[in-house]
Amino acid sequence: MRKEGRGPSHGVLLRAAAMSGSYDESMIDVSSDSFWEVGNYKRSVKRVDDGSRLCNDLMNCLHERARIEKSYAQQLTEWGKRWRQLIEKGPQYGTLERAWSALCTEAEKVSDLHMEVKSALMGEDYEKLKNWQRDSYHKQMIGGYKETKEAEDGFRKAQKPWAKKLKEMETMKKSYHSACKEEKLAASRETNSKLENNNPDAQKKLQEKVEKCQQEVQKTKERYQKSLEELDKLTPQYMENMEQVFEQWQQFEDTRICFFRELLLEVKQHLDLSTNHRFQTIYQTLEDTVSAVDAEDDLKWFRSNHGPGMPMNWPQFEDWSIDLNRTLSKREKKKPSEGVTLTGISQTAPDQHVPPVKTSSSLNVPTNTAPVGSNPFGDGEEEEQEEEEQQQQEEEEETTAVEQPTTVNHISVKKEEIKTASSMEKTTEWSDEDTGGNPFSSNGDGNPFEDEPAPSAVSVAVRALYDYDGQEQDELTFNAGEELTKIGEEDDQGWCKGRLKSGQTGLYPANYVEDIQ
Repeated sequence: MRKEGRGPSHGVLLRAAAMSGSYDESMIDVSSDSFWEVGNYKRSVKRVDDGSRLCNDLMNCLHERARIEKSYAQQLTEWGKRWRQLIEKGPQYGTLERAWSALCTEAEKVSDLHMEVKSALMGEDYEKLKNWQRDSYHKQMIGGYKETKEAEDGFRKAQKPWAKKLKEMETMKKSYHSACKEEKLAASRETNSKLENNNPDAQKKLQEKVEKCQQEVQKTKERYQKSLEELDKLTPQYMENMEQVFEQWQQFEDTRICFFRELLLEVKQHLDLSTNHRFQTIYQTLEDTVSAVDAEDDLKWFRSNHGPGMPMNWPQFEDWSIDLNRTLSKREKKKPSEGVTLTGISQTAPDQHVPPVKTSSSLNVPTNTAPVGSNPFGDGEEEEQEEEEQQQQEEEEETTAVEQPTTVNHISVKKEEIKTASSMEKTTEWSDEDTGGNPFSSNGDGNPFEDEPAPSAVSVAVRALYDYDGQEQDELTFNAGEELTKIGEEDDQGWCKGRLKSGQTGLYPANYVEDIQ
């Protein structure tokens, strides 16, 4: 309730009513910014519609944030998966490898949390807001909301009596102002007539006209003042009614604001991962894993698995045994093209992990070398005698119609270990003359891979991810970023055959390159 004055600016109100032709038009034609002016309650009515629109805006806001959370979670998952594969195939090892992989684990777990945030935003917050909007704003068949119409009708009803009286007062004011104008014009004519010394009859008529206008002015002034007094009496009731309707929709808006506040607090709880104990555990685990990196332990592991700490089946004296020769049949000895695959060049402890190394697919020893189990350092006469005895034993076995099956061991020989065995050929005690050439090569040139079957036709452009220096003659050397062509599929040990731009062909680690898209 206003404490002073007699209500809104009456001059403005009167002008507004005078410019309008009817009550409804005066409700729309607003010339002042005051709430009390006729029609200015429409801003309060519009706030009801705005509340429903704000619900839609907030739902769109939550929906966009949920899409961002989902996209971020997917990117984290893809990043973690890709780098985990690179780390596992890369040269890193030991506790540092576990610490590096822990970053990928962190990404995967954080991705899960962000997917939960997305689900909470859409499954809880979004649905809660949607249901509240449906219960608070009821659409009408003719359009708009029921609450908007109720607000419009309430303000219109509260303002209608005062607006009607305002219109009457404006009419009285207009009549009074017109009478004043006529009275002034009549007085001016009378004065001019006296100055011009017109005939007395004309002056008398002008004087009567002035008197009549003065009477009309007085009459309209009284009516105008009376109408204004009646409007002033009606103003307090008008203000009270408008205040009641306004307070009703203030409460409606208060409900919406409070609901939005509670909803945003819930959204904050869903977004704030710092309060989630699982989120804290993720980074505590990551910190513990990284802190557990031990250089001494990693170096010790590498020494035991790839360095001097590896076990070795050092060459030892082996006595001749006839049982070893019985496994070779006469038929096998007559086939110089067939050979026996080397076995047991080296051994490793069963509980130690050996990373993949390049191996040969088939390395055969020519049958023209000494039989398995024989003394490679004996002279030729002893060998001939042993062969004759072996042939006699086999002929006796054939007479009994029992043929011993051929036993051939097939065990892949590591290239590095072959080097160790081949280096033994060069000693003074084991010469090429005694062994008949390099026992690890079918053609005697020292390259155990020349007899390998040709791989299937492959031609794929690849790019090097890391620098690689070939350790052997049949291995390629390239730098990171260099492009080459893969011409052979990856074998079981992780090696591929490729060709450099210079035309050089050789082997390389498959995990050191990536396909060019």
